Amino acid sequence: MGDAPTSEMDSNKVSLGSENPSDVDRRPFGGLEFQVSEVVERLEAGVNAQDAMEEEKKPEERKISTGFFEPEKMDMDEILKVLEQLVLQTDPSCESLEPPLLPTDSVTRAAILSHSISALFSRLERSHAARLGTHIATETTRWMAHLFRLSDYDAFYHQEQLEGLVRVTRMLLHHKYPRYLEDGALAFSNRLPSIYSCVASPLGVVQHLCRQLGLPLACVRPVPVDSSGKGMDLNALDRLCEEDSAGRTPLLVLGEAGEPPLGGGSPLKALAELCGRRGVHLHVRGHALALPAAGGFEQTYSIADSLTLQPGPWFGIPGLPTVTFYKIPEPLTANDHSKVVNSASSREGALAALGGLTAGAARLAALPLWTATRAAGAKRLARRIDAAFRSARTARALIASTELRLLSDRPGGDEPPNMDIVDAISESSACVSFQFAPAGCADRPPPYYDKLNSWLGQVLQREADMINIEICETESYGVVLRYCPLEGIFLEEDRLSEWAAVLDAQLHVLTATVALREPFQKTLQTHPCLRLVHVPGWAGLGGVRYVPPGWENAPLEELNSLNRQLVETLRATDGAFSCGDGEDGMACVRFGMVTADTDVDELLDLVLSAGKDVEENSKALTDMTEVLKKGISAAQEELNRSAWQEGLLRRVPVVGRVVSWWAPPQPCPGRRLLLTHGTLQATDDIYRFVQKKDKEEPARAHSPTRQNTVP
Repeated sequence: MGDAPTSEMDSNKVSLGSENPSDVDRRPFGGLEFQVSEVVERLEAGVNAQDAMEEEKKPEERKISTGFFEPEKMDMDEILKVLEQLVLQTDPSCESLEPPLLPTDSVTRAAILSHSISALFSRLERSHAARLGTHIATETTRWMAHLFRLSDYDAFYHQEQLEGLVRVTRMLLHHKYPRYLEDGALAFSNRLPSIYSCVASPLGVVQHLCRQLGLPLACVRPVPVDSSGKGMDLNALDRLCEEDSAGRTPLLVLGEAGEPPLGGGSPLKALAELCGRRGVHLHVRGHALALPAAGGFEQTYSIADSLTLQPGPWFGIPGLPTVTFYKIPEPLTANDHSKVVNSASSREGALAALGGLTAGAARLAALPLWTATRAAGAKRLARRIDAAFRSARTARALIASTELRLLSDRPGGDEPPNMDIVDAISESSACVSFQFAPAGCADRPPPYYDKLNSWLGQVLQREADMINIEICETESYGVVLRYCPLEGIFLEEDRLSEWAAVLDAQLHVLTATVALREPFQKTLQTHPCLRLVHVPGWAGLGGVRYVPPGWENAPLEELNSLNRQLVETLRATDGAFSCGDGEDGMACVRFGMVTADTDVDELLDLVLSAGKDVEENSKALTDMTEVLKKGISAAQEELNRSAWQEGLLRRVPVVGRVVSWWAPPQPCPGRRLLLTHGTLQATDDIYRFVQKKDKEEPARAHSPTRQNTVP
């Protein structure tokens, strides 16, 4: 079913500030200084804090410290200039003279300003700030619940992405272990809590959860992947819960809906039914939870016990908090593994569980989202999410028309009107995951294809700036490329053909390299002086080491030097050659990616001819070295003889004076080394030539010329 045309937005060029181009401020800090100052002044005028203001106006005595640097007072313009300079200095890839900050629109500026307003609200009286924060959080929760079709939830707003999950798990610990408030970790020393997570899910989530709560990693119970390759195996989860019910406490199941890197998830209805039957808390996270805001769903759902939403990336607005919707668990009653539960301890545990989730500071954290929602409007935010899903569908259709292998489900957003909202979330994806693999490959491709996919991802990241491609490492499929418009830049429809051209060109290179790799290795075997070398992490044709006859037992340094010189010679012909190191650590010639018209025999002949030239030059250099060594040795012997004779004359000074009077010594300019023969020769001829030239110069200087004559 195709995408229905919309009158409000015909392409996925959706930006929350795109309606008015003049509204975009491209200055480094977007003129925020003036807006913050104006807002702060307006809010301060309504706050009755005159006494505190008078106290701040009193000058403070400046304490001079001789051991530490103390900055001088600066105005705001100078501080902003320093910040801009720091942004440039801390970005090694920045080549411009301006800080690499994105332009801000009106909604983004409103979200940024709300952080300053929130800091100002901290000066209010605590009870006043709590009432204000509760009102803001209540409105924001109502808006978000309506936008994402949720019902019967409370909400917690936080800046750290996993903080809400940590708070919910702490609430469950207080709920399941009523003496956790008094005994701490000793409360579950005899019955460890169990946290169930799919083996395909990021391990860092459960590790962070255990570190924050002081839980041992033994609490984590990995659940195998379903036979379909998507989501966790529910039968295996049921068996683990049955096993843990005897000696452990099943606590939490981490479910996924469109979670990276493959955008898959488990069937939420079946998962929720299992968790309800086993008495385990179900927490769901993933980008597919944004689907209800993009589709035309009228129904609401409340199937998970808690879930996490990410409005910041989904709306494309920085600085927005993460939202964790949760339900307060039912009061705990006595059961087989908790015989000491009473109403007082249960109530005390419930109060402790709610602590931190309903605090005033946590409620005030909703202010940026409240401000951005007011500035953009619910319809505009929904259009942005809808455009993200349409962009993912467009990219998937383009990739499906190529030789690439698709690994993710079809992105949602165009489901039929009568489809159940929970089924739509379970079956849809919010990203496009793909890879270059052999035709008909159903499992993980060979290891060489991991290198090819890494190369393809790096090329697309460098040459295709119209799309944000992420390189992911997965256990089931190896290296996978991923595009998720809910996390970054949209693929705009007017640049779709441009990206298609870049992708098609790289696919031709990949196909040609794979096709010529086997002929390259076979042809290499016909040349005894060329040896195939395995280069770790190299995606090209392969590595070759040049070992000419007679060099089999040569020192490693000389062989490495020979191959490095060979690479320098080849790079003057083609930049696809490069120097690398094989698994043995020795240098070799790396052959890069090739095209279909590449002649492998011609490439190897080029290497052979260049290798012979380098070998001859190396041999000539070796012979020259021997000549120099021989000449230096002869010169040293000559100097030693001269030194001995001079020493003898010094021992017989009378004879020396007689000889000097009778036969004065002739000047001996020295010796020269003739490189063609490697012999020492006297420099008399050079000395006579220099003397003759010195005599001719004065005569030439005094000879009359036409310019010196005077008429």
